[in-house]
Amino acid sequence: MSNQDLRSIKRNSTIGVISLSIRNLLIQSISAIGYFLLTYFMGVAEAGLFDITNEIVSIFGYFSDLGFVAALIQKKSKPKKRQLRTAFSFQQIVVFISLLIVFLKYPSIKNNRCYGPKETWLLVSLCFSFFSSSLRTIPSVLLERNLRFKTISIIAIIENLIYYTIAVTLAYFGFGSYSYAIAIFVRSIFSLIAYYSVSPWPIGISLSLKSAKKLFTFGIPYQANSIIAMVKDRFSNVFVAGIIGRLNYGFLGWGQKIPRYALSLMDAVMKVTFPALSRLQNDKQLVKKYLQKSIYFIALLSFPLLAGSALVSPNIINLIPKYTKWLAAIPSLYVFSITYAISSITTPLTNAFNATGKITLTTRLMIMWTVLTWLLLPPLSIYMGLKGALIANLLINLSSFYVWYLANKNFGLSIFKTIFTPLVSTLAMISSILLINSIYTSKNLIYLVILKIIFGAMVYITSQLLMSKKQILWYVDQIKDLKNK
Repeated sequence: MSNQDLRSIKRNSTIGVISLSIRNLLIQSISAIGYFLLTYFMGVAEAGLFDITNEIVSIFGYFSDLGFVAALIQKKSKPKKRQLRTAFSFQQIVVFISLLIVFLKYPSIKNNRCYGPKETWLLVSLCFSFFSSSLRTIPSVLLERNLRFKTISIIAIIENLIYYTIAVTLAYFGFGSYSYAIAIFVRSIFSLIAYYSVSPWPIGISLSLKSAKKLFTFGIPYQANSIIAMVKDRFSNVFVAGIIGRLNYGFLGWGQKIPRYALSLMDAVMKVTFPALSRLQNDKQLVKKYLQKSIYFIALLSFPLLAGSALVSPNIINLIPKYTKWLAAIPSLYVFSITYAISSITTPLTNAFNATGKITLTTRLMIMWTVLTWLLLPPLSIYMGLKGALIANLLINLSSFYVWYLANKNFGLSIFKTIFTPLVSTLAMISSILLINSIYTSKNLIYLVILKIIFGAMVYITSQLLMSKKQILWYVDQIKDLKNK
């Protein structure tokens, strides 16, 4: 690979990370405010209903593209028109079959579960979103291949703003679960129009077996991992929801949402990592260096955000009397903050295995996690309810340390060494916040929240500057260099 190509990848990757970080910051700010308002106006069970229905429809999403999306992104050469049309055509066939199964099976489920109009319309809206997402797959792939994440960011910000504005407004006027359904319809239509406006392609039908075979070579193993992940996560979630009920599943979902917002910056790096590493896959040293910088950046931002949001959330909930209904979700928040901190480091590593052609290794890991999930999650949920589900999630996530070992074996990358300073700084921040909790005597919770945030941030930043000033300045220099160019 030429120096010019390396500079281009570096520049586009940096632009992608910055654009997606800004996008995710805006999106998650909008989402956090929107989700807070929705859960304020709606009941816990209604929030649980939406989460369960969303999980069910998402299951079909794993079967929709047959791995063609990843194969098109991972390709070293530019995809040909026939390959794009073949991927699109096969995907639409699978989407049609998936939706047909949903609508054939739903009447019996509706009768058995005594579902009413709100459940039906929520399902219809999510199915429509599933269908419209499949239609915009190719424009999205073309944008990602060219690392045009700034364009993707703008669309995502606008569609998120549209969704939460409509959903919150309707929830305020008492539409309940219908608020979700209407907002999903509008967001899906806008997203479809937007993607085809900025990334048009010669849409058409093609069932070329030759093109399909080339895409299947990488796509099927990749998609097999996605399907295993679906069985591990989505399917098990639906199963657990049937055990613990809507109310407890609402608490479980709330506990996952809050750290998910704090972890949004990881998505920015993840989105860029796969196409970038796919182009660097032949140079082991460059892959190692890229991963070191990416993982350190993720740990630098995600660790304090996850810890801080978990420690401040109980005080914020108690500030709003009507919102105290969510206090029962705090244990979920603590557990998922820990598990997401671990997965924020593990996910880029499995992504790197895929990008460098080690797809079978990822498959074996997914099988391991799936077996652990089904061995632990259902039995503990049956025996201990919500508490059992949380314990199972924590135990399953601890197995991710094996992936860290494999990263060292395959890329020569020491994960603990890479994340050492962010981890130590985060522990120092946690200790300082717990100290404030123990000595704060005033009943004014607003001052307590402000004090926790400011003092915790000061401890973390000071600690990082003392231990990792050189590394932090490297990122600052990259941004300055990008700005100058």
